[in-house]
Amino acid sequence: MQLMRAADVPQTERDLDFRMSRLHAVLTVLACLGFCVWFILHTWPHPKIAYWVSGVILMFLLLLHRLVTNRFHPLNWLVRVGDEGLFIHFRSYLNDDLSPDDPTVVFLPYPEIRSVRLVRERVTKPDMNGRSTTEFQHWVELELATDTAALVGALGTERGRPGATEKHWYGNSSTLYLDYPVQMPTPPFLRVRWQVVPRAAVLLKALRPRVEIAPEVKVSEDFSALQNLPAAEQKKRLRELNERGQTMVAIYMTRRLYGCNLTEATNLVKGMTGSPS
Repeated sequence: MQLMRAADVPQTERDLDFRMSRLHAVLTVLACLGFCVWFILHTWPHPKIAYWVSGVILMFLLLLHRLVTNRFHPLNWLVRVGDEGLFIHFRSYLNDDLSPDDPTVVFLPYPEIRSVRLVRERVTKPDMNGRSTTEFQHWVELELATDTAALVGALGTERGRPGATEKHWYGNSSTLYLDYPVQMPTPPFLRVRWQVVPRAAVLLKALRPRVEIAPEVKVSEDFSALQNLPAAEQKKRLRELNERGQTMVAIYMTRRLYGCNLTEATNLVKGMTGSPS
């Protein structure tokens, strides 16, 4: 295993890259712009409402422009299949403005990967209105046959980095997306959230001659009834929500469970990071 900067990752024509889809981003922008044009041309349901809706859509695109523009950045890749092993880029493409000198890629030689499997996960969690919502996630899980202490430390360091400071005409600000596509909640199992293209099946096919492909598993997680669990289990589940990138949901549930204010709940959730199960 080797940790390295993204700029130092070698690349050949034989490599297979998996990245966030640029086509999907472009199609989403075109669809939003198409709706704006349609509302304005048809002035439906009323001219003022049509212009207002179009403005909201354009403001939405402006606020979330990184979801599109960052997909065209050279560092928009998650996994690279090389001749000797896998390169896994654990910094989110949304945070590519952070320091390029940080080690954000782990190289895993094929002999250090014991097995790879696809995990299909069904997650039930509360929303901000107190109702339950269900989402489906796909993970590629690698069982490693090497010491993972350095990688666990690097993933923890990445989660603790502050946002990069940006200068604007109105002053300085910092933006950090709480998006962590690579996680290791239980060493030596490394989990990679699969929202990239090509599909996970393409990765498994490419790895089959080199690594054991374990049977696919399906997992169901329910975070919607935390009040019925013991205190230690509540803390564990809240930490899991935070580690999945659902920080706002974790803070919301902390306030409901313990009756604390927003600042207290935020500090409690932050304090759970890295605490033992």
